[in-house]
Amino acid sequence: GWLSTWSGLSSNAAMASSMPDVRIPTLILHPTADTEIRVHQAEALRDASGAADVTYECIEGAPHYLHGHRRETIDRIVAWLAARGLDRTP
Repeated sequence: GWLSTWSGLSSNAAMASSMPDVRIPTLILHPTADTEIRVHQAEALRDASGAADVTYECIEGAPHYLHGHRRETIDRIVAWLAARGLDRTP
């Protein structure tokens, strides 16, 4: 989806249409103060995912670029990876 933001005329990337093809464990973190992506849009991405393991969490009060909430966001990602045994480095 991000790629489409910057090359909308030449990219076919669109999260809404590609999420059903995602089959790997998926973590969606939505910053609730984001003025670009609304809660209902983030929930629609969650609902469209083709993954059996989908986690959707809100980062309350966080803006689009997560200013002031980056540590919390990183901690959530690390915990999510650890719960799946994916936090190991090679």
